[in-house]
Amino acid sequence: MTKLQLATLRQRVRDLKGRRGTLERVAMQHPPMLAAYLLERRLRPGAPPAHYLSIPHPKSSRHRYVRKAQVEQIRRQTDAWREFSQAMAEWVRVNGEIERLLRRIGKGRCREIDLTPRR
Repeated sequence: MTKLQLATLRQRVRDLKGRRGTLERVAMQHPPMLAAYLLERRLRPGAPPAHYLSIPHPKSSRHRYVRKAQVEQIRRQTDAWREFSQAMAEWVRVNGEIERLLRRIGKGRCREIDLTPRR
């Protein structure tokens, strides 16, 4: 592998490390979270919306009614959860890409070994 190709891979790793740092800052924030999703349902056409928490469960999900006075507070907490979980999923992908690039850099830096028998 040429020095230019190695430099390009190193630059890509540096960029990904920057992105990983941003994702880690998102994960380390302090806002309270609810590990659930806020659903808006209309029970009849034209009726005002009713809000429910969809709480993941091992085999299914459970729904809990949310009072109108609590909707905004719950929305902030579920949005924080969504941001956290999306950041963690991307963090895993970025780490995998960094690992693949570092392995390519390692292979590119290795010298060829001559395995032909000498006489």
